[in-house]
Amino acid sequence: MTDPVDRQTQTRDVPETGDIPATAEAQARARIAAAIGRARGALLWEALWPRLVPILATIGLFVALAWLGLFERLPAIPRFGLIGLIAVALLGFAVRLARIAPPADDAPLGRVERESGVPHRPATSFTDRLALGAEDPFARALWQAHRRRALAGLERLAAGWPRPRMPEHDPYGLRLVVPLLLFVGFFAAGPDRLDRLAGAFRLGPAAAVTVARIDAWVTPPAYTDRPPLFLTGAASRTGAAEPLDVPAGSVVTVRIADGPTLAATARGADGTALAPAAPDAAAVPATPAAAAAPDAAAPRETRFTLITDATVAVTGGAEARSWPFTVVPDRVPAIAITRDPQQTAAGALSLGYRISDDYGVVSAEARFEPADPTLAEEGRRPLVAAPTVPLVLPQLRTRSGEAETIRDLAAHPWAGGRVKMTLAARDEAGQEGLSAPFDFVLPARLFRNPIARALVEQRRLLALDAGMRPRVATALDVLTLEPARFETPGPYLALRAAYRRTVEANTDDELREVVDLLWQIALGLEDGDVSLAARDLRAAQDALRQALENGASDEELERLMQELRQAMNAYMEALAREAMRNPQSAQPMDPNTPTLRAEDLQKMLDRLEDLARTGSRDAARQMLSELQQMMENMEAARQQPAPGENSGAMQQQMEQLADMIRRQQQLMDRTFDAERRSGEGSGDGESSMTAEEMRQLLDQLRRDQQALAEQLQQMMEGMQGQNGQEGEAGRQGRQQGEGEQPGGEGAGRLGEAGRAMGEAGRQIGRGRPGDAVGEQGRALQALRDAARGMAEQMARNGQQPGGVRQGSGQPGREDPLGRPQRTQGPDMGSTVKVPDEIDVQRAREILETIRRRLVDPFRLPLERDYLERLLERY
Repeated sequence: MTDPVDRQTQTRDVPETGDIPATAEAQARARIAAAIGRARGALLWEALWPRLVPILATIGLFVALAWLGLFERLPAIPRFGLIGLIAVALLGFAVRLARIAPPADDAPLGRVERESGVPHRPATSFTDRLALGAEDPFARALWQAHRRRALAGLERLAAGWPRPRMPEHDPYGLRLVVPLLLFVGFFAAGPDRLDRLAGAFRLGPAAAVTVARIDAWVTPPAYTDRPPLFLTGAASRTGAAEPLDVPAGSVVTVRIADGPTLAATARGADGTALAPAAPDAAAVPATPAAAAAPDAAAPRETRFTLITDATVAVTGGAEARSWPFTVVPDRVPAIAITRDPQQTAAGALSLGYRISDDYGVVSAEARFEPADPTLAEEGRRPLVAAPTVPLVLPQLRTRSGEAETIRDLAAHPWAGGRVKMTLAARDEAGQEGLSAPFDFVLPARLFRNPIARALVEQRRLLALDAGMRPRVATALDVLTLEPARFETPGPYLALRAAYRRTVEANTDDELREVVDLLWQIALGLEDGDVSLAARDLRAAQDALRQALENGASDEELERLMQELRQAMNAYMEALAREAMRNPQSAQPMDPNTPTLRAEDLQKMLDRLEDLARTGSRDAARQMLSELQQMMENMEAARQQPAPGENSGAMQQQMEQLADMIRRQQQLMDRTFDAERRSGEGSGDGESSMTAEEMRQLLDQLRRDQQALAEQLQQMMEGMQGQNGQEGEAGRQGRQQGEGEQPGGEGAGRLGEAGRAMGEAGRQIGRGRPGDAVGEQGRALQALRDAARGMAEQMARNGQQPGGVRQGSGQPGREDPLGRPQRTQGPDMGSTVKVPDEIDVQRAREILETIRRRLVDPFRLPLERDYLERLLERY
């Protein structure tokens, strides 16, 4: 084979030069030959590829049309006509390909010179010969220098990559359509690709080759929050699938297309055939089967609802599938009473309970029935049904948690009687779980007014048995014999109206109206309009709580918040009117007793509205419960009698304990700041401290903590001495559950606080303020628990925890109603965890950021959908 360099320079007679070694000469010629070979291949490909692409595109188009089933749907003549047209086009492109001429002899070398980018064409210069002056020593020396320079430029020879310039030959990019059709046709033909290619050349009508398509999926019940499970795949072939765990009530959907011989069936674990669920209306033919044959090509869906273990199979062909299922039953909700029902200081019923369920409880209630079987005797006609109390859930769709519900049932005629209570919890599947029955006396309100007490008793008799109407009417008539007993004419006239309505009532509904009227008259005699305002306030609180639990809209929450504000204002105005009528009841029972200002209530309502608006629904529900507890305490404080003789000592202890709580809170803040500064000691910030300054600060903190622990010990010793001098009456009251002595659980919490203080002091002495903060937090919580217990004891004993002196901005204190004072910032150790002002502001900033990003036109649709879902949630 002729050397390409020699063939390129065969017309030139280049004499051997003595200045370039033979080895270098051979390597240079080989390098030039390799570059020329690559250049010739690139030139050939640039000429070949534009002519080869139409051939490949024509073949690919034929294959794609066959896979897509076009030839199967055409009659023989059009089909072969189309195939002939494709063949002619293919032949024309092949002829054009065969006419490709090889590159010219000098074209490869010229391409190398262009692609290399080396000046003065070193490859051409190295292969040239000296035409004149070969005998001249000067000319020969100059020529040798020229060749040496050309030899140095041969190191960078390149042929370049081929550039067929397809856009010039196919400016519309039609060649790209064929790969797309091949991709779609590959998956559309499935395993029948070769059959469809062969079917294009069959004589006679093309036989349609159909491949059945089977899609199957499981849709769990919506309340499980589990996504659909798609079953189609190799693992679902008969005999190859493992049982799948699915919730009870899941629906298996099998869709079959192009498979007239296939059918979906289901059998239980015992072999019993399961009936399919009713198909959708769109899948049911509009005419009877005898009048219109079903379309075999139309997809058919079959649904099975899984209640027990079953196997769903597709039978009747080679594409048979089988899916065994293990059904996980939905457990019945569990609800249990965590403590005995209690009566709040205001006479309301307080229930504590625990709820659990695998997928969540959606509602719960307390049901009552009379514990006395005589109330159900034949001949009685009760006018009022047993009360049913909706229970507060720990959170929406609760799976596990504890909660407390406070309901005032004093207005129910059953109040004061012994009842049997059963708690019921219901999940979204409709299953209901019941607690063990509990017998107790339903809390009732105690009336001081004798006429009010008589009215309540007659009302109870009438509500439990409509047959007592004559007796009740007689009693009402007797009560109105002396109008002078009534301070104002309003109650007397109302009572006479109740008497006339009782006598003239013809239906049970009219008697029920009398029952309600008697209760309103009794409340008016006892409290004026304060009790009615308190009733409206509780109703507004209950409505807002239900709206928060049910996920009501912002507009609905805003309306309910406005109603709550109005009810709160009406209640406060009623209290003010009562204080004006009875000035002695408005005086505090202790000179040190602070008052709860209307501004504090308005701030609390504003905070509650902010939490609901920013999406913190659970925190809003907690704050609403706190507001309700505060109202109950206010009602209890209003009804409390004068304090006893022994209230002074406990008031003083409450004041000392409140001061300790404040000092412990401040000490914990200082310790936390010391721990932060110790971590910044290596920085250049202003808060960095020297080792000596840090040692002095920790020593001062240790002394302050030790002094606080000693003060607590002294107070506990004084409390023990006071308990030893208590009289027999106090001990009997505690035995009846009416109070809690500081020496009991309260003393235990104080002891825990003392131990935590001692450990905190030791940790500070060891130079570990971070560990001391945790102990100080435990001490602070124990002090608060003890203070709360003492406040509750004082409330039950007819006293008021008024010894706690504090301003509205002091953290870590108890307010005059036994409620933890709100703090500025996070309350470390508070009993109710609700977002503080910083958290609410942060929630507002997040919402504003979401809204700002949502209106950005440059956001991707996927991100906009995500932001919309976030905005709907919050």
